[in-house]
Amino acid sequence: MLAFNHAGRGLALAVAVAAVAACGDDTTEPPAPIAVTVDFAALVNGAAFTCGNTYASVGTAGTTITPVDYRFYVHDVTLIAADGSEEVMDLDQDGTWQRENLALLDFENGSGPCVNGTSAMNTTVRGSVPAGTYTGLRFTLGVPEDMNHADQTTAAAPLDLTALFWSWNGGYKFLRIDHTSDAQPEGWFVHLGSTGCTPSGDPTVPATSCSNPHRPTFEFSSFDWRTDEVVADYGALLADSDVTQNSAAKGCQSFPNDPECHDVMNNFGLAYEGSQPSGQTFFSVR
Repeated sequence: MLAFNHAGRGLALAVAVAAVAACGDDTTEPPAPIAVTVDFAALVNGAAFTCGNTYASVGTAGTTITPVDYRFYVHDVTLIAADGSEEVMDLDQDGTWQRENLALLDFENGSGPCVNGTSAMNTTVRGSVPAGTYTGLRFTLGVPEDMNHADQTTAAAPLDLTALFWSWNGGYKFLRIDHTSDAQPEGWFVHLGSTGCTPSGDPTVPATSCSNPHRPTFEFSSFDWRTDEVVADYGALLADSDVTQNSAAKGCQSFPNDPECHDVMNNFGLAYEGSQPSGQTFFSVR
């Protein structure tokens, strides 16, 4: 009887171990990531931007302008789920427009007056996120600090463009939108970038910090990446500016003590030398 009991217990134990092993093998793979495209559009007072077109009633003086450049960098593009959870897009590393978590949006095609540009254009950010239902969007305008102070001559795309670079010390122009007008035939520019960068004095020395990083973050609680697009409107950005006037550098180029920068920076949602934004006006969703 003892031998029989021991054998029965052994058999039962073997069956139990096999059952546990079988359960351990019954794993479910997580859903595959989904491919996502976030579309951007460039406007001037609600009209689509095109190189060579003129746009009326811009700014407080109702000026007619001809935009000649329209480009900007974004990073950390994030989709927000209904429960508040967030997923930063894993960007496609295409070797041209996207690198790590950074993407360049380029709406000019180098034609007509857009002589500083290139023929290639890019109006989307492409990547993937874990499967899920996403109802919001957040992104930051600019080049991340850890990528901002490098040697542009050896940098990989999209950080290899001379027209979007200031110096090793100052870094990149996060946004470049230029226009001309009868009042300002030499140009009125909006160049957003970091200032107050140290150590300063030598443009070939990479900065270790900048007192004015100038990287605004934009968040939209309602955004469906399948049907919506992010709209950047230069006319809305300049709505509070008299672009017939120019007191310091041409237009607003982010540097201190520039009267033309107060309204522009505030409309990016950035404080500037004591002036505080009531909210940003540049980006919207449609």
